[in-house]
Amino acid sequence: MPVGLCLGVTCFVSFMLLGSEAAERQGAAVPKTLPPTEIGRRIASLPNYAHFGFSGVAFDADRLYVTTNIGLIEVQGTSVKSLHSWYLRDDVLEWPWADRASKSLWLQHIHDGVLRRLDETGWHLVALPAPPNAYGYYTRGDMVAGFHVTSDATGLHLVGADHVWTWSPPDRWILDTSPSAPEYSGSVGVAFSRGREARIMRLGSCFGGPLPCDYAFYWRNGQDWSEPRTLPMTRPSQILGTADGVFARDDKGELVRLDDESAVVLETPGKCEAVALTSSGKLMASFVGAGVFTLTSDGWTKILDSPYGPSEGEHRAYLAEKDGTVAYATDGKLENSGTTALWVAEGGRWTRIDVEHAAKN
Repeated sequence: MPVGLCLGVTCFVSFMLLGSEAAERQGAAVPKTLPPTEIGRRIASLPNYAHFGFSGVAFDADRLYVTTNIGLIEVQGTSVKSLHSWYLRDDVLEWPWADRASKSLWLQHIHDGVLRRLDETGWHLVALPAPPNAYGYYTRGDMVAGFHVTSDATGLHLVGADHVWTWSPPDRWILDTSPSAPEYSGSVGVAFSRGREARIMRLGSCFGGPLPCDYAFYWRNGQDWSEPRTLPMTRPSQILGTADGVFARDDKGELVRLDDESAVVLETPGKCEAVALTSSGKLMASFVGAGVFTLTSDGWTKILDSPYGPSEGEHRAYLAEKDGTVAYATDGKLENSGTTALWVAEGGRWTRIDVEHAAKN
């Protein structure tokens, strides 16, 4: 799953509520399930500095869930079904994460920092684990860097604030050990493949400096960690464990495979903008202007063209797949740049889901 970053529309929030009684009171709010007609009203109510945008897509059961800065949009097939809303304003959500093992959906609410889980019994509020630092609270930097969830047969894991935790149902986070690293280092990604854990670490502190951070990855076997292997990336954006190994994507669009002794930069059809795990455990990736591909033993196999034209501007992209159905969303980084749009492909053909238009029907 993605290495969480607070970008674009998700950064216009106040972190002063964290740890306060107000945040606790708001964090217990029960979501309302609203009809699609409410989406247009919420978009129109956004302040001038915050355009409507997406921050992630995920399938859970037979539904597609899309996180936005007005709440959680639920899609069935190619039709907008509803809007799940917690707050009238500042209803900003980050990355939906599907835990296939427990058949649940996770997301983080930027408004109050808490995690929320949807399973067959409904919505549940999940507090972040106790801050593992001397301050007794998460810093603004921790919250801006964000948290993200990854899951596989070993369980569900939370990455954030330079640490990794494992979820112990029904309501406990267990702090994982980290490999030995220089002072001020921190965990920024974790993935599992073939019974092994790969951990990506930021080496030392690099805040405020002109140079990019240094990163390394470690393999874990039982309780033992390998020596660090250099990770040639300016900033990891996603790390993903598949049936074929562990892959990482950086913010410049490069894609690497983590081998036993080194990180191998892959030849790709273009700049990699998003990766996802398929239902069969394979790596799926979207490349700017080239389309969507899966990685097989024979190399990259194209399954879909890009849904946008060659004049598409700068954007962030989000990708998900379930049983052959592919969801793809773009979010324009700046006003009048890339498109903010949502597509679903079934049978090899894209259908654009015009959220704003659907809300008027």
